[in-house]
Amino acid sequence: MFPLLAVEATATTQPLTLLELIQSGGWVMVPLFISSLLVVALILFYFMTLKRSTICSEDLPAKMEPFLDNGDLQGLLAYVQTRPDAVSSILTQTLLFLKKHPHADVAALQSVAETEGSRIAASIHQKTIYLMDLGALAPMLGLFGTVIGILRSFGSIALESSPMRTMLLAGGVSQALVATAAGLVIGITAMFFYSYFRGRVQGLISDLEIQTALALQPILLLKKNK
Repeated sequence: MFPLLAVEATATTQPLTLLELIQSGGWVMVPLFISSLLVVALILFYFMTLKRSTICSEDLPAKMEPFLDNGDLQGLLAYVQTRPDAVSSILTQTLLFLKKHPHADVAALQSVAETEGSRIAASIHQKTIYLMDLGALAPMLGLFGTVIGILRSFGSIALESSPMRTMLLAGGVSQALVATAAGLVIGITAMFFYSYFRGRVQGLISDLEIQTALALQPILLLKKNK
């Protein structure tokens, strides 16, 4: 009997493979795996989209000069409507408002530009919130999986009458903690990159304010002098 127990103890103390370790986390590893994919996808997406070129292209002031020199605001409107950057979007909304309300004063145009700028800034900031949400959700999912695993482990121990109960309990608890470890890894990664992209967003919003002011002033002066 004792040799048999020794064989069983040796078998149960063999290290688990990575796949077996992940499987031991239970069904909660599935949403954690999906969360990890979302975190990676969002990080790659932010690296590709949160760039200065999405705020204002370097050639925009030079491209605007011929229209401004000729006082051709309608031509400028047609041009900025074709551009994808944020400053062009603000200029588009401002010029569209001016087109519909030719007698609007400078204060009204500034208000339209500020409103559109606030909308774009909020949209840019909102993108990073998804990463923060995943960073908060993943550890909770991991903890939930661990609680379920420990309850299941204690339930099995209650039905087990052999001297191996202590070893089974230790093994069950260690496997149940896999879910918490996975959740923490995903959460820490998500929050780290959220902090990084939050700083980048603040810089982009500052660029948006500066570039919008520089691009809008010639239009306001042209309108004021008419």
